[in-house]
Amino acid sequence: RRVVETGLRSCGSHLGFSRAWATSCTAAAGAGTMVTIAAASKVACRHVRSRGNNAGKQKRGGLNVSALGKSSIAFPDEEVASAPSRPVRVRFAPSPTGVLHVGGARTALFNWLYAKSQAGEMVLRIEDTDVARSTEESEAAILEGLKWCGLTWDEGPDVGGDYGPYRQSERIKAGVYQEQLDKLIADGHAYRCFLSPEELDEMRADAERNEQAFVVESPWATATEKKIQEMLDKGAPYVYRFRVPPDEDIVLNDLVLGEVEWNSDDLGGDFVIVRQNGMPMYNFGVVVDDAQMNISHVFRAQEHLMNTPRQVFIYRALGLEPPTFGHMPLILAPDRSKLSKRHGAVAVGEYQKRGYLPGGMINYLSQLGWNDGTNQEIYNIDELVGNFKMERMSKVAAIFDKDKFKWVNAHHVRLLDDEAAERLIGAELVRDNIVKDASGDFVQKASILLRERVSVLTDAAAELRSIMAYDIDAMLESEVAKEHCESGAIRETAKCIVEAHASGAMKDIGKDPQVVKDLAKQISEERGGVKKKALLVPYRFCLTASDHGPAMNILFDLLESVDDNVLCDVVPLGRRIELL
Repeated sequence: RRVVETGLRSCGSHLGFSRAWATSCTAAAGAGTMVTIAAASKVACRHVRSRGNNAGKQKRGGLNVSALGKSSIAFPDEEVASAPSRPVRVRFAPSPTGVLHVGGARTALFNWLYAKSQAGEMVLRIEDTDVARSTEESEAAILEGLKWCGLTWDEGPDVGGDYGPYRQSERIKAGVYQEQLDKLIADGHAYRCFLSPEELDEMRADAERNEQAFVVESPWATATEKKIQEMLDKGAPYVYRFRVPPDEDIVLNDLVLGEVEWNSDDLGGDFVIVRQNGMPMYNFGVVVDDAQMNISHVFRAQEHLMNTPRQVFIYRALGLEPPTFGHMPLILAPDRSKLSKRHGAVAVGEYQKRGYLPGGMINYLSQLGWNDGTNQEIYNIDELVGNFKMERMSKVAAIFDKDKFKWVNAHHVRLLDDEAAERLIGAELVRDNIVKDASGDFVQKASILLRERVSVLTDAAAELRSIMAYDIDAMLESEVAKEHCESGAIRETAKCIVEAHASGAMKDIGKDPQVVKDLAKQISEERGGVKKKALLVPYRFCLTASDHGPAMNILFDLLESVDDNVLCDVVPLGRRIELL
């Protein structure tokens, strides 16, 4: 089978039609992707080679393609001409059947980053054709999750735009898909199929018995109009299937994977594009929507890679301009299995509840499959936009490491300015009944202190309770204090501190950092000149009942600021001296 010079080819006997199928609808999208369809016999799907942005001409099995860095459909002996680049328009198209998970958030992020880095636009589209599972609550949760991450869109169901409606259910009512289905039927690319589930199961079982791949070869692809009408008169249920042309190669120059190749014989035969209930299937709906919304680039996870050849055939059948494709690496668990709840929370909203920051979330997600070629790991959003290039996307799966995520988030907690720290950490202190209101001198000082000590906001209350506690009995019985108790260091140090407090030498301990230094010097002298660990560990034990914590002058400054707004137990200096 060949493509004649006019750019037309015979539909082939499998279609049951004699009309020619136009193939010269050459289209160019954004820079980077070449889609080629050629008559040949190859493998199901293989990564041929990575070329990056192609330049010059390439010869492949009688196929001359002018590789101009455009998205093109070409055929044997047909020269592909350049077309002007389209404005960059990307989309994120979730199904409202659950919450926003980290995988979806990362997809949205990379689309958003590409649009921002290219001065383009991002479209939010809701794919709600799964009537049984789609809910308004789920859609609202997804939008809320995206907004919390700081991701915005130029067009969508909540903001409108020139290419709406932006919900597939509303597009169905508007007749968008029916119009395109009618075109496919009229041109012989789609047909009614009355195969029952039982018949399909038998075909599948027969293929298994013969150790063959299951390929749908529907007798309804070539049925007469009379036979079809008989079934319609009986009220028999049917779907619409797309006719897959036999033995054609599809070569995709993916922006992430490089060159990938399929053969149409390995796609499983004619596939369903409209269900019995009239709802469009994913591959049909997404082609129509992306084309009508003028989407220039489709960036999605590699799990969608096998949808691409089917979509390319639908684009061609409808004479529509295909987008540039980029299939991003999957996100896997540390054991390289599919990421699930057992590996930690996977919903964006769950991480929000656990005290993660939007900046930490965006920073960590950006590192799952992408880097800018440097050793930098902490980015703010402006740095990500400025450094983002799709060529830096990895081809291999990314590993979700919750410990690394927490480490990244801790850096973003440290980067909070004083006002943001007081607002966010203060809210956590109110939530955990540490304080009545997220305001005042104590909250301000506690927030600035905790900013340097917690990785997630929800750790703030427990950390503050630990800092302000003074369990001297537990300290004396602990293993870490055993050495210092047996040597008499704690007793000697405690005696010096009690005497210093009685003399008034400690009255400004929270106000003047020099008080802590002077007292340490005095203790050293009275204990025979001990220094470093032998001096400082017993010193801290006596004043804080712990071997770690913030600087003691900062701690006592915080204790001095305790007022009626504070609800938790506090052990002031005077009481500590009594217990000591």
